[in-house]
Amino acid sequence: MKPLHIALASALLLTLGCSTHRYVASHFPDGKPEVVIHYEGKGDSAVKVMEEVFHPNGKLDYVGRFKDGKEHGEWNYFYEDGTRKFTEHWENGLEEGVQVDYAPDGQVYRELYYEKGRLVRTVDHTKD
Repeated sequence: MKPLHIALASALLLTLGCSTHRYVASHFPDGKPEVVIHYEGKGDSAVKVMEEVFHPNGKLDYVGRFKDGKEHGEWNYFYEDGTRKFTEHWENGLEEGVQVDYAPDGQVYRELYYEKGRLVRTVDHTKD
């Protein structure tokens, strides 16, 4: 039974590996990646599905996904030490739902509520 699982896992990885392509769009002077774009498809039909941007120390600055060329889903941003900075949600290129901002110590300090790209409410937890 194990060889079957290994074969299925290998086929899945091969399929996934072929469907998404990683492109390092820019590097820092030391050669580390600064911006990495992930595409699906090939040639003129290639579509950007994810973007990763890194701090000079190599830690992730932010990561987000795209759908039909527009920001979509959860985007996460980080301080240089890797601590979460804020999280935002997108639907078809417009901010939607709650954006949560974090202090460097990891505590939530603000929430921004969006409806179809429009800021409708702010909750400042520093005034609690």
